[in-house]
Amino acid sequence: MRLPRNVSPAAAERRALLFDALLGLLIGISAIIVAAGIGVVGFIALLGLLLVVLWYVIEGGLRRRQRRR
Repeated sequence: MRLPRNVSPAAAERRALLFDALLGLLIGISAIIVAAGIGVVGFIALLGLLLVVLWYVIEGGLRRRQRRR
């Protein structure tokens, strides 16, 4: 199915405006999805970093405790 070729300038402007609006909506939704994805990955990475730091602190404390004996 093809769009008619002989359209008025006003109809062409409305089509262009509709296309621009839909494209803008698509870009906005994709930006929200990507930003939310980055936030989730960042949060999980922060939790992982805290676990690694906690592991090093516990390991260092155990080593100091064994050296004192």
